[in-house]
Amino acid sequence: MLKVCPLGSGSKGNCIYTEFGGVGLLLDAGLSFSDIKKRLFAAGVGLRDISGVLVTHEHSDHINGLSGFVKSGVPIFVHERAAEFIGNKFRGLSIRKIRDEAFDFFGIRITPFGIPHDAAYPLGFRLTDGNAVVSAATDVGHISGEVVEGLFDSDILVVEANYDENMLRGGRYPERLKRRIVGGGGHLDNSAAAELLKRVITPRTKKVLLAHLSEENNLPELAFDTVAKALKKCGIEAEKDIKIEVLKQGEKGSVYSVGKLR
Repeated sequence: MLKVCPLGSGSKGNCIYTEFGGVGLLLDAGLSFSDIKKRLFAAGVGLRDISGVLVTHEHSDHINGLSGFVKSGVPIFVHERAAEFIGNKFRGLSIRKIRDEAFDFFGIRITPFGIPHDAAYPLGFRLTDGNAVVSAATDVGHISGEVVEGLFDSDILVVEANYDENMLRGGRYPERLKRRIVGGGGHLDNSAAAELLKRVITPRTKKVLLAHLSEENNLPELAFDTVAKALKKCGIEAEKDIKIEVLKQGEKGSVYSVGKLR
């Protein structure tokens, strides 16, 4: 049984709990360690249930809570090009260096894949026990073949929908920051997220989690409507054919499992 529970998503901290048959993994640990513990508890999970942490990249909203894992011995999986940065910041972490190639961990096949973002070597992850598949890609500057391949044909998808283009361009961010966000190493807007989903959703896909929304430059209803309308044009009805949840900053999401929504 595959379970997925977003603990936090966005600039306030990114962390997603996944579980395959009792093996729990965190995708990032960007919340404070105390918040991670509280939100895991609210999802019916304890720290002892965490077998490892998969780090997408070294930006603070993805690694803030790693310090709490220093004494736990929980392995932290980090791409070798980002390992030095994280190891220097959090001395004593049980870091396992990975490359962008698949590996097995407690019966779970973990496939890292490169994503275009302005970090040392940012990753998305595809996880499977041979049956169910969950794939995640946040902080995606543009749609690439590697991202499409990594997300394609998953039961549960976590995809970035960071900003609404009109809100960003008319907003109060300085122009330099706006250029970074819309650049090839920045973030996906709602329309780009919709285009990506059109390319990766298959009949097996049951749930889509729209992640990393900007509080300044997006609205949950805008993200949902943009994606839902784009999918409808492809014959996919939101809430009928597929479940869509928009993850909110600073909030734990629902607990999902393949086959039912709790």
